[in-house]
Amino acid sequence: MARLISDDVRSQIVEFFKGLKDPVTIEIYRGPQAELADVMVQLAQELAETTDRLSVRETDQVPELEPFHAKPLTEITGPVSVLLDHRQQPTGVRYLGLPSGHEFGAFLEDIRDISNHTVGLSQGAKDKLATLTRPVHIQVFTTPT
Repeated sequence: MARLISDDVRSQIVEFFKGLKDPVTIEIYRGPQAELADVMVQLAQELAETTDRLSVRETDQVPELEPFHAKPLTEITGPVSVLLDHRQQPTGVRYLGLPSGHEFGAFLEDIRDISNHTVGLSQGAKDKLATLTRPVHIQVFTTPT
């Protein structure tokens, strides 16, 4: 099977992942769309080849999504990728479908941030968040353009 990540991009990813601290696991629920799931597994495996701090595992267990998710899990065509921290605990970061296009960069940044226990927020944003007095649920959606 042809590689999804070119040698040039692979070199950039190796550099980007230098300095990862703790292991991260990409856990993939394949869903019913086998071809799309195969691509996600291959992409994740190619990423894992760039650093010893990243691993991939597949699961038959449907991942937990938001309780108010628009579609029942039986309608999610998959794949669903869940990023797990060094304790193999879900981090709350989930990708439905392939992290391609602009999502690919965000996917790499999420892996790095989870490994290094960092969040790319300004001090001002962190200060404002520290004033919250009740739980807040934040979701980020991206769509192809």
